[in-house]
Amino acid sequence: MSRKGRFQFKDVASDALLLVEGIDDAWFCNAFLRKGLQQTAVQIAEVGGTPKLRRFIINTLKPAENLPALRRLGIVTDADTNAMAAFQRVRDALAAAGLPAPRQVWDTAQSGNLTVSIAVLPDGNAPGDLEGLCLRSIADAPLTACVDEYIACAKAAGREIAELNKAKIHAYLAAAGNQAGLRLGEAAEAGVWDWQSPAFEQIRQFLLDLAGP
Repeated sequence: MSRKGRFQFKDVASDALLLVEGIDDAWFCNAFLRKGLQQTAVQIAEVGGTPKLRRFIINTLKPAENLPALRRLGIVTDADTNAMAAFQRVRDALAAAGLPAPRQVWDTAQSGNLTVSIAVLPDGNAPGDLEGLCLRSIADAPLTACVDEYIACAKAAGREIAELNKAKIHAYLAAAGNQAGLRLGEAAEAGVWDWQSPAFEQIRQFLLDLAGP
């Protein structure tokens, strides 16, 4: 897939579908499934951002004829400032579409042949995002201290950093060998993240369950 390649929804060719908000989430989950879990049967669709997630669920997934072969549906979203609010937005959209809606993050809900699960990153409770989850996976890496010093220096120089986790990821990748300029998802394809890190345990199990037996 090219640098600008997208994971778009067409016809569900698999019995497992993963919905994600954007391209980095799609690249990350695709790399995790293929390289970290040796799973290739999950179809991934990016919806183009958080505001479009509800519309996609209601308008695209609601018609039963669009889901004849689907058995497992997983949805990944960022907590941003409030994990429970992020979860509830997805749950409400599923309910509005007449689809099974889990009662808790990481849990599943089933109706007929369809099982649905929701992941809220980084851990279902704390505020944050995919970048924050990846930062947890490198918390003990020597370069992380360098990144923290760089961010502290930038702040001391009067720089306002609006998206702190994204800034830390880019700084880390810039210092990590030949990874400068990569997006987070492209770094996943390049093997930067350690799929065995305990930080990834919840999303690892989520993806394994989605892939099925």
